[in-house]
Amino acid sequence: MIRTLIIAILMALNPTLWASEEAATVTRVELRSTVRLGIDQTELTLGDLARIDGPQTDVLQTLAIKTKKSISPGVWSELTIEDIKDQVKQADSINYGAVVLTGPDIRITRLVDRAAIGADLAGGSAPANPAQGTVRQQVERWLIARLNTTPELSRIRFDERDDDILNTPSASRVVELREIGRSQRVIVGVVVIEHERVVIDRSVQVEVLIEQPARVATQQIKRRDLINDENTRVERRWLPVTTTTAPPDVAVGLLSNTTIDPGQLILSSMLEEPLLVKRGDIVNARSIAGSVSVSLQVRAKDSGKLGDIIELESRDRQQQFSARVAGRGRVVIIHQSSTPTSGSSS
Repeated sequence: MIRTLIIAILMALNPTLWASEEAATVTRVELRSTVRLGIDQTELTLGDLARIDGPQTDVLQTLAIKTKKSISPGVWSELTIEDIKDQVKQADSINYGAVVLTGPDIRITRLVDRAAIGADLAGGSAPANPAQGTVRQQVERWLIARLNTTPELSRIRFDERDDDILNTPSASRVVELREIGRSQRVIVGVVVIEHERVVIDRSVQVEVLIEQPARVATQQIKRRDLINDENTRVERRWLPVTTTTAPPDVAVGLLSNTTIDPGQLILSSMLEEPLLVKRGDIVNARSIAGSVSVSLQVRAKDSGKLGDIIELESRDRQQQFSARVAGRGRVVIIHQSSTPTSGSSS
């Protein structure tokens, strides 16, 4: 409890702390203010009540939440944040110390006449007509566009538990979609509006695989080894959208920051830019002012990768420079505390 309180206070004082290594281990749960259950929904989960993001997303999404009294159609009840915190804390499968739960008390109700509305749009008791469109088709098209892919390069699989939502006809309705989070699956918030009335406000979980080229190690690659065509090859793989592979053409020439075994995918997190300038190197520095370019030999006081800003000094150590690394042994001066007195015009 103390750990969670400290993290919440630090986040409020300085939001940038959320990007720290500490925050990377924390799952954030943001409660919604209002929730509408389907008239035939028998179980209430935390995924219905909140937007969840972090390492424990999957287990928190499916955590059953109990209410003190039954939720009746058209009648608003209240579920307090403290009630939810207590149930999350008591769940054996959840590390409560790594959960930050925020938001208001929740007003919750159950939809009225949802079955009747569905029957009207689907034509009596007949199933939804695919030609008229369903929520499932809307979600598929939305995901393909959002992920900048094509139907041929995509495999989209839904959870059977969401069939009641996904098979809902979309004709004469407004369907609003939003991405709530990603873990092993993409979590999509679905709001369906009919005649200015919200009839569905739920979330669905979708497994999405994208066929794409990826580099695969053909032999063991040690830390600090360069990635090249001899120790890797390019293959086409079906990969989850949460897998961030290094673009095959970009990976070549980068350094491995870990040991990579044969058959492993080359991920972006495994690679880093090589040092193009090392501390103590004599490098070529170019100072550009308008149409005048002056180059001189200077000594690097720092090591740097492409694009890094490093400190340098003249060879007689009398002048100090700040410069951006532009290539191997090359920098471009972006600021200098004193004007160079020697150099060659080029």
